[in-house]
Amino acid sequence: MYPFAIFALYSPVMIKKALLLFFIVLSAASVSQTIKLSGNIKDTTAGGLKLPNVLLMAIKFKDSTLVNFSHSDKDGKFAPIKVPVDTYIVILSHPQFSDKTYLLVPNKNDSVFNFRNISMPPKSIELNEVEVIAYKDKMYYKGDTLQFTADSFKLKQNANVEDLLKKLPGAKVDAAGKITIQGKVVDQVLVDGDEFFGTDPTIATKNLNANTVETVQVYEKKNENTEGGGDETVKIVNLKLKEDSKKGYFGKISGATDAQKFYENDLLINKFKKNRKVSLFGLFANTPKQAFGWNDANQYGLGNENGGNYDPETNTWTSFNNNSTGVPQTLKTGFYFNDKFGKSTKINSDYTFKQNQLVAGSETNTQFFLTDTSYSNSQIIHNNTNNQAHSFNFRITQNLDSLTELTVRPKINYTAASNNNSKNDDFISQNNILTRQTNILNTGSSEITDASLQLKLNRNFMKKDRSLSLNYQPSYYNSSSLNNLNTSFKYFQGQATDSSILQKRTTDNLKTEQNATITYIEPWTKKIKTEIGYGVSHNQNNSNRKTLDFSGQGYDLVNPTQSNDFRNVRISQRIGTKFIYDVKKYRVSLGVTYRNIYQQNINVSKTQTLSSTFNNVLPFANVNFRINQGSNLMINYNTSAQQPDLQQLQPVIDNTDPNRIKTGNPALRPQFSNNFSLNYYFYKGISDVNFYSGSQFNLVSNEINEKTTFDNYGRSLTTPVNVNGNYFGNIWLGGGFPILKRWMKIMYNFSGSINKNISFVNDQKNTTQVLSVNPGLTLEKELDYLEVNIGGNYSYNQPKQTISLSSNQPYYTYGFTGRITTKLPKKIRISTDGDYTNNGNRAAGYNINYFILNAQISKTFFKRENLIISIEGNDILNQNISNQRIVEANKIVDTKTQVIKRYFLLRAVFKFNSNKEKKEEGDDD
Repeated sequence: MYPFAIFALYSPVMIKKALLLFFIVLSAASVSQTIKLSGNIKDTTAGGLKLPNVLLMAIKFKDSTLVNFSHSDKDGKFAPIKVPVDTYIVILSHPQFSDKTYLLVPNKNDSVFNFRNISMPPKSIELNEVEVIAYKDKMYYKGDTLQFTADSFKLKQNANVEDLLKKLPGAKVDAAGKITIQGKVVDQVLVDGDEFFGTDPTIATKNLNANTVETVQVYEKKNENTEGGGDETVKIVNLKLKEDSKKGYFGKISGATDAQKFYENDLLINKFKKNRKVSLFGLFANTPKQAFGWNDANQYGLGNENGGNYDPETNTWTSFNNNSTGVPQTLKTGFYFNDKFGKSTKINSDYTFKQNQLVAGSETNTQFFLTDTSYSNSQIIHNNTNNQAHSFNFRITQNLDSLTELTVRPKINYTAASNNNSKNDDFISQNNILTRQTNILNTGSSEITDASLQLKLNRNFMKKDRSLSLNYQPSYYNSSSLNNLNTSFKYFQGQATDSSILQKRTTDNLKTEQNATITYIEPWTKKIKTEIGYGVSHNQNNSNRKTLDFSGQGYDLVNPTQSNDFRNVRISQRIGTKFIYDVKKYRVSLGVTYRNIYQQNINVSKTQTLSSTFNNVLPFANVNFRINQGSNLMINYNTSAQQPDLQQLQPVIDNTDPNRIKTGNPALRPQFSNNFSLNYYFYKGISDVNFYSGSQFNLVSNEINEKTTFDNYGRSLTTPVNVNGNYFGNIWLGGGFPILKRWMKIMYNFSGSINKNISFVNDQKNTTQVLSVNPGLTLEKELDYLEVNIGGNYSYNQPKQTISLSSNQPYYTYGFTGRITTKLPKKIRISTDGDYTNNGNRAAGYNINYFILNAQISKTFFKRENLIISIEGNDILNQNISNQRIVEANKIVDTKTQVIKRYFLLRAVFKFNSNKEKKEEGDDD
């Protein structure tokens, strides 16, 4: 394990030694026994002349991996190539001849195989009987769908789908399970085209075995939950299972504990019979690795942040953070059912129960910059959150006839939550003098019911590609909450008299929405078709907020400035058309949507009504150029208009944090966005080279931003306002390629971004610009018994604000990562990984450097190696911490958050299935 522990010494000399040690390890690892393939070939159709440009491929028999290749020269001779001792399919290929295939089964005494005077067969010959062993490219495009052949990627024994996704060229999976492919976040994971346990992708990726997957399909589909320009898309990953995995049963039982405090237990059982799929799932854990998946992490604010990442919804920048925060405890359980009845009825349903508890603590230092002064706020937070959720999804698809399909899809979610949040704030002047303190305690509970029903009718016609789609979707949302606020104020410079706030607040929200759309597609030729659509929606949203002050005897004094009954009614109509030109190599779509919105904001408490009408023309265009089976270019432009939500509209004071008061603005207008994007990707299977790149630019008009006023005590009042001139742009690229005759592989990535954000501070316009660059490099070496991976990353952020030059403080983060996994005799595997992070140019106490070292030793049992016993050490050096920086408006916020530190687990995993698997060659007894 020590090769990566040296990073903890933080010395450049030590880093150089680590790199040297890395290459020594690789050199030692590469001295494994190999065999050499060589030979020559002749063209029998041309009088025995030597045949050039014949491709010789050595493909590993057990997993169809292309190990090495060579081309014949002008004399018909192959340059010798070396491959490890194994069973191979050797394919000789030339465009003018049929392929010639050999099955190569060497033993440990063989060192050279010479294919002499090979004659290529003609293009067409008559065969009495043939057995075809197909070789599939690792990656290829089928229409607009990017497909990865799962068995082409070398994985460890008992790998799950998440391990498979990490191997895909251009794909990344973070610690929370969030998937990024070609620089874009995946929105949904399907299994055989269906949702698997609702919208939580980690249940599939962390629990399904990789060897059950035939192909991983990546594509984009139209976002049905948008009112934008009509061509907004979501990114989908579909896991297509192997046919033999759809028979019988398979699953796993896993348990881990340190016999004192920490535990991870999960269960997944799948039973397949023809079209019927039944799955049961359970998880009970209190460690960050298992307790929170991607969606849960986002819900609790635990999502991992990368250096210089920009959130366009909040206009904030977040620095590098490598760890989930808080001490979690999670129980998840549910079932999944899918079946087909007869030839025309398909049913899909799932139910999930989740119970999450999070105990979190954090320290935050916020620097505030004003035109004539600055001050800071030191804050300590303790938070305890409990959440229970029930989710049920059902879908029935009925083929009314051979051309008509009806889908009925009800969904219902119920959530009950409680929280206990305490904040201790110190406000410090520019002269480093403590001016005041506050202690804030918020306790509360809430209940949410969210239900919807989708009715969708698709009608195809005898004419190919002609179709009609009708969609109706009503929805219902109801939430109620009860909160108590207890705040004390203490002043040290005689500014004011010490005081306190005691309040009780109830909030009831009711939202009903009805959406209906009709879409018709008419093909004019085989290449050209048009789409026409119309949609209408009716949305009514009510919020009744009542705040009671403590009178000395009870909560019986209504606070009129913090109580309000508000209603928003919105009627939207949209009509659009799209022209589509689709041929084998490229697809072009151009269109425009016209949208009209009538809106009423009704202040029931004050009997005031504000009516407004908004009209938008939303053009869009998309070009998808399929250059070949391994590369694709996509250019996209779309527009969208985002409506303000009810909290932004309701004119009521929210003093949940009395130091940071918020109020709504009923005069807000929708924000309008122009979005440009470009994506390019290619993969060359023979040379194992991949590259992806992309860019995005977003220009926003009437963006909903903030106007903040600070009083003499440092308290702020924030109101949402519309601003013009904001934009966000970024570029990204990455890829990988082998070097030194495929001895090792280099993977690289780079992203850069710039954004402009306008806000108002004390009625003065403040423009914030942030430039960010984030390069990364990884070296990787893989053998049958050893995997070595070492990499580095760097993030530099340069913020600039007009309100104060003092706030223009660049900051950076860099890190090193290392992974070693080795397979020993007796089915023993040892792995270790280390991550070193260095944060610089932060506030005092936040320039944190830490090294996270983990290790595992495991042994598999039985012929099928389906019982795994392991000992795991997490954060062995006990340095784990969560650290992040946010730059927004006139603030720089540095935060340290409580995380789980060093712990050890003894784990047992039992995987089972009804398929009889042969023992792999070379396995130890």
